Amino acid sequence: MHANLGDTGSFQVLNLQGALEFLGDVQAVCELLGPLVQSLDKDIADLEQMLAQGDLLGAAGLLHSLKGFIPVFCHAAFAEQLAGVEKRIRLQDSPALRNEAAALLPTLHQLKAEARVYLQQRA
Repeated sequence: MHANLGDTGSFQVLNLQGALEFLGDVQAVCELLGPLVQSLDKDIADLEQMLAQGDLLGAAGLLHSLKGFIPVFCHAAFAEQLAGVEKRIRLQDSPALRNEAAALLPTLHQLKAEARVYLQQRA
């Protein structure tokens, strides 16, 4: 087991210190990052497809499932943004809300990339 997280200063989305505080153990953080990346691989592609097809209810369901780990591995501002979008698109369908949901995608892509980089650094 690694005694500390190592260099975490270069990440803008991935909040490793917050994950450590939540999970309490560096090994637990590292063990959950692999499944996080795998989940994001599928979930991002699914979200992109749902938004392209105008399936906001499906997108809301997917965002709801993402709320399970986003607060653990991201800073609070993004977790709150994602939760707010999920809540609003459950209430109504509009082009503006589709755009809000689509605006989450670059940050989700960045989270996945940062998690991959960190795992590669730890290997």
